[in-house]
Amino acid sequence: GEHRPGIVHRLDKDTSGALVAAKNDKAMKNLVCQFQKGDVIKEYTAIVHGTPDPASGKIETLIGRSKHDRKKMSACPPKGRTAITEYEVKKIFNNFSLMRVIIKTGRTHQIRVHMTHIGHPILGDRQYGRKASVLQHSGVSRTIRVSRQMLHAEELSFLHPVNGKRMR
Repeated sequence: GEHRPGIVHRLDKDTSGALVAAKNDKAMKNLVCQFQKGDVIKEYTAIVHGTPDPASGKIETLIGRSKHDRKKMSACPPKGRTAITEYEVKKIFNNFSLMRVIIKTGRTHQIRVHMTHIGHPILGDRQYGRKASVLQHSGVSRTIRVSRQMLHAEELSFLHPVNGKRMR
């Protein structure tokens, strides 16, 4: 309601970063509409296992409930909704890559599912990724444990609900 402005969208549990909160009902309706129409640009930073090849690209699949585990989503579901993710490797660290990821749609667990789908799960993702990670440096291996997935909502870009100017 007017006296209880709200969060316009959400992030997955253990994903850090930017959120949008509306100050009033009018702003809320406008912002929700922009998210639904795909007018909001959503840019993330992620650390993934390995290095995707090619180093930049677009992943387009359906995403829906996994037929094997109802708590998980899948890029190969019996039925689902179109999901589009663009990615670019920014830096490579031995067994890991720092990525810039832009999602064109906003499906549940989209980045996590897509990165796993191409064989490069998010570091620290206990649901879709690996339990532990081995970092190799100069012939020395050691196990890296992180407390959450390495996925951060870096930037959101949308039209201001009152003046119509693009905000970041």
